[in-house]
Amino acid sequence: MSTAHEPETAFSFDRLIGMTHAEIVDCLGQPATSRKLGDDTWLVFRSAAFDVRVRCGGPAPARVASWTVTFRSGHTSLREAAVSVGLWPAAVPDQLAETCERPLLRRPLPAPGSDVLHTLTAPVRNGRITQLSAFDEPPDWL
Repeated sequence: MSTAHEPETAFSFDRLIGMTHAEIVDCLGQPATSRKLGDDTWLVFRSAAFDVRVRCGGPAPARVASWTVTFRSGHTSLREAAVSVGLWPAAVPDQLAETCERPLLRRPLPAPGSDVLHTLTAPVRNGRITQLSAFDEPPDWL
């Protein structure tokens, strides 16, 4: 990353789960905040388009267990949101936010280069996708 606190949107978030604390800092730069809470470390990265909150935990070296990107203005479709953080086509199928019947979209998120599935969620508020979150747990609804 070129500047601290400013993640580049060209970085693909599909590889964040499982990265070490050091690897994520190498990719996203120095976090705006870093807090230790129990065995977990919470990192926040900021950019003009979004904030990213990352939870690292587990035995040393701590690895990314979950992350949430919060968009400043939201997106009109899941595809638009996923493209902005390099998760398309991993987050298929697309869904327009204004046609969502539920306030939370859920998708399996394949880990690159393996058969492992993680969980991806996308809350919908006022007809916009406001966040994307990924967890190192397999989808429990499949």
